[in-house]
Amino acid sequence: MIDRKKVMTTLNLEWWKVTIGAWMSLFLLANAHAGAQENGPTVRHFFDSNTDRIPAMTAFPKYPSIARRDRIEGQATVCFKIRANGKISRAVVTNKSHRIFSKPSLRAIRKSSFEPIGPAQILATARTCRTYRFRLDPVLTEKTET
Repeated sequence: MIDRKKVMTTLNLEWWKVTIGAWMSLFLLANAHAGAQENGPTVRHFFDSNTDRIPAMTAFPKYPSIARRDRIEGQATVCFKIRANGKISRAVVTNKSHRIFSKPSLRAIRKSSFEPIGPAQILATARTCRTYRFRLDPVLTEKTET
């Protein structure tokens, strides 16, 4: 004989587990989304010059928190060599609008890589430059009536 009370208790327990699991997932997802927004703007604009090499992995610099706080925008140009295996070498900041953008730009270019070339291919250029543009999103302010 089936104990109806035991079955209902088990079903209720399972329902609560599923419900709590769903709420926990929503909570974690909301926190992850809020954390992503809290990190602020990210750099998504860059320009490569003098290269026909194909990027394998492009890293973007993290917007410096002090620059974000002080609403500083600008750019940094990093020149570097691309080895035959696609790795970056001799990265140097050649131009910058503010010194605060130098380190994040260098970190990003060192994390980036390009597709390796074949043994029969010849390098077209010895040095390449990449310019990272650091731009903030506009700040929306509420209009107050006086």
